[in-house]
Amino acid sequence: MNKFKLKPFVAILGCVIILTIGSVILFKLNKNHQANERIIDKCFENFDEQAKVVVVKDSFWSAVSCEKQP
Repeated sequence: MNKFKLKPFVAILGCVIILTIGSVILFKLNKNHQANERIIDKCFENFDEQAKVVVVKDSFWSAVSCEKQP
């Protein structure tokens, strides 16, 4: 390959890699969001209506947890 064909090839390859990484991250965020929504729904269904419920999340990628406060 000469120099003129190498630069566009590297640019296209770089774009494909960036788009792939972005797609994987968005897919993981979506799955994590759906899982957290299910956990929150179950949390509010399991506790009675007069108690206070606190939803806690430790870090960005962690799942949520519910705590009942008196």
